[in-house]
Amino acid sequence: MAEKGASHPVAPAVASGLSDVALRFDALRFDYEPFPIGLAPDVFAPDVYAEMLRCFPTAEDFIAKTNIGVKYSLSQVNNRAAYLRVIRRHPIWREFHRQVKSRAFIRDVLTALRRHGIDLSLYDRPFGERLRQGWRALKRGRPLPRKPRLSARFEFSAMPIAGGSIRPHTDDPAKVITLVVSMLATGEWDPGWGGGTSVVWPTDVTKSFNLGNRYLDFAEVRTIKTFPFHSNQCLVFVKTPSSWHMVSPMTGTDPAILRRTLTINIETN
Repeated sequence: MAEKGASHPVAPAVASGLSDVALRFDALRFDYEPFPIGLAPDVFAPDVYAEMLRCFPTAEDFIAKTNIGVKYSLSQVNNRAAYLRVIRRHPIWREFHRQVKSRAFIRDVLTALRRHGIDLSLYDRPFGERLRQGWRALKRGRPLPRKPRLSARFEFSAMPIAGGSIRPHTDDPAKVITLVVSMLATGEWDPGWGGGTSVVWPTDVTKSFNLGNRYLDFAEVRTIKTFPFHSNQCLVFVKTPSSWHMVSPMTGTDPAILRRTLTINIETN
């Protein structure tokens, strides 16, 4: 078993020789019911992915979030000081942070979705189209259409294989898109532990509409499909009132072994 959560200094010269840190959506494929959720394999170049694994934060940096299951988080919200130290220390994370915070990143993700028929009407439209929209609104006495302001952030996430889980939910109303990248080396994961992300549906249909993101217990939903936890893959969720998903409690026995992910959120301010 590979060492878990190793974190070492990285010389700038090493990072400068890496491939582009951009996410690759060439092989992205979507399911559309009950909500849009896609899977992109090999989302990072191999050398970039290997460096991210090598520089992934240690378990001591994370904060436990037991109200939503059994999960650890490190982000600009959860243990911000340690999060910023990790980014400043490692060139690979500095570059990835710079990219996620760019307007181009949001535009590229929205464009990738649009190629698969998922038009959220949030991308930068051509000037002529925006002008026609404004003119139609004025003719009808409506306010000029305005795009909501979007921002992106990412967090380091982890769950112990001994009972780690995330209860059924639909994501916070502020979230528009969530991308979850698996962070594990080839051969590091035993599928018997579980760890897949499941699309689920409430057994009580009166609970199916969930705009406000209340959490349910595992016994209150049925599983429609589970995406197994594989190396270097990215799940792409679109937030809807019915985007129910979860990670069932894992069945491993060693609490030191973690299910590690890189979670990117595009959200409204």
